[in-house]
Amino acid sequence: MMRYVLKMRGVHHRRQAALLRAAMPRESVCFLLCRRVGVEDDVIYLVDDIVPVEPTDYIEQAEDIASVSPAAMSSVAKRARADGRVIVMAHLHPMTDRDVHFSHADHVGNARSFAFFHRQAPQPEHVALVWNSAIDECQGLVYGRDRATAVALDSVVVVDEDRWVEHVHHGASVDRRFDRQALLLGPEGQHAIARAAFTIVGLGGTGSLASLALIHHGARDMTLVDDDLVDLTNLPRIPASCPKDAGVRNKAELARDYAIAHAPEATVRAITLNVEDPEVLRALVRSAVVIVCTDNTTSRAFLNQICQQYLIPLLDIGVQFVVDANGAVVNEIGRVNLCRPGAPCLWCSGHINAERLAAEAKPRAERDRAGSYLRGFDLPEPSMLAFNMEIVGRAMQVLVGYITGLFSQPPTTFEQRSFLRPKGGMMSRMVAKVNQPGCLFCASVGKAEDVPPIIRHRAM
Repeated sequence: MMRYVLKMRGVHHRRQAALLRAAMPRESVCFLLCRRVGVEDDVIYLVDDIVPVEPTDYIEQAEDIASVSPAAMSSVAKRARADGRVIVMAHLHPMTDRDVHFSHADHVGNARSFAFFHRQAPQPEHVALVWNSAIDECQGLVYGRDRATAVALDSVVVVDEDRWVEHVHHGASVDRRFDRQALLLGPEGQHAIARAAFTIVGLGGTGSLASLALIHHGARDMTLVDDDLVDLTNLPRIPASCPKDAGVRNKAELARDYAIAHAPEATVRAITLNVEDPEVLRALVRSAVVIVCTDNTTSRAFLNQICQQYLIPLLDIGVQFVVDANGAVVNEIGRVNLCRPGAPCLWCSGHINAERLAAEAKPRAERDRAGSYLRGFDLPEPSMLAFNMEIVGRAMQVLVGYITGLFSQPPTTFEQRSFLRPKGGMMSRMVAKVNQPGCLFCASVGKAEDVPPIIRHRAM
């Protein structure tokens, strides 16, 4: 069964709200032009632009009707056809506070309007959207080119700087297991966690803890990506692992089995492929949030671009210890960086190192060659469960806050932690990040497959 999702950035939602509420208490209309992304049973519409309807373009406009002129409709269709965009016709019910739905008159008008749009701007679908007076609840219908009747739009998601919000109301009953948690998050917050699709890339020390935390917080849609087997040195840092798993079990499958044992009703997929495999891309595109727990720069840079392209928040979790030849700790740091689409990305944050990218692009044999300046590049770094738990715990707080609205962090900062000794007198501090001029990753925001890959595959 197909699932239809409309996704937009906060800047587009605010622009839409201003246009639709400008003539209150009269109804208003605006048009959203969207890129269409089809992934197996999911169709995702990424809002690219908002087209206003000028006051002179209304044939009739009152509290219960808004009729747009054929000339204005033709102009929108012409632009959509030229750019290859899906049309979303959004309108306001100014007298409806809650439980907004299409009226009989809306259905009659939509049938005519979308028959016209399909003739003038061919796409597999175009979409109708109706909002309540506060622009915080909506209902959508998807009008297919080859279907006699419209089907429901499953989700409308606004990826804002301070919160991820789903605006199609689905009810908010709470599983009794989460009664005490819902006292903190509220029924709507708990429901948001259950409905959001999370993807974790890298199921080692931090990723395994993140998957465990998410399923215990009430996540019920997870995709776990890792192509590596559990080894003996993973056992102290992966809570669900046992000695018999070493050299046998895949990390993602191990985490999946634990999650399903804890929540049999959950949908948990394990993908045992490299993150750059096309099958992984299909899983990434449908994600509400991608959680990055990988130990190499190439995969993090790849995910950084994908998340900007498809309007997906990215949560980067990092723990690093560096020791000298005598075993003394010379550097230690923990990092929690939630990157929103359009806000400063991992590159802008300084968390994608160009030198490491270049090194990882060289074959392993060349990196290990005697005399190579990269010799030792692939040696494992120190790692310990206690420190991973501290950072993952904080990362889950940030993630839950973003999904539920419990609290928010500015999109222009990330959190940096010390474990052994304070830096600048503090164990934890917020570090500023800004959009870097000319950043290729940020330039790809919302452009889906219209931009080519920036990152070369990691050499093995």
